[in-house]
Amino acid sequence: DIGKLLRAIIEVLPAEGVMLRVGMTNPPFILEHLPVISEVLRHPKVFSFLHIPVQAGSDRVLTAMNREYTVAEFRTVADYLLANVPGVTIATDIICGFPNETEADFDETLALMAHYQLPVVNISQFYPRPGTPAAKMRRLPTDIVKDRSRRLTRLFEGFDPHGSL
Repeated sequence: DIGKLLRAIIEVLPAEGVMLRVGMTNPPFILEHLPVISEVLRHPKVFSFLHIPVQAGSDRVLTAMNREYTVAEFRTVADYLLANVPGVTIATDIICGFPNETEADFDETLALMAHYQLPVVNISQFYPRPGTPAAKMRRLPTDIVKDRSRRLTRLFEGFDPHGSL
């Protein structure tokens, strides 16, 4: 039970000088644990940070990537944490130019990022890892992939995640 484990770790942390950082999780692995994860992230000895890679804002692309989650599940996790963990920092990853990603798919990714304006977005261009199904897929033209990466980067650079400070 992840909740018991995290609570046990918090109990043995030294009184001063040490903070716990919960690293990364994919949406399907956190959905049923949102109340306890948000409780842990609110603890004064735990950084209010979680890396939740979404990879794309299009369910069609996520399916092609063989991801085991949907955009709606990412939204559920992000919305819950933002509502229940004051000052939480959510980080994510986006892959631009996955094979067969259409302009409409990429627009969905832009819209998702524009909606959440996350302070940490790791933007990468698709690169085929040898031995994966995607390595056998027809790649998008390099100029399209670079353009999408630049557009997402420009959008991200326009965010003001600390404007309320």
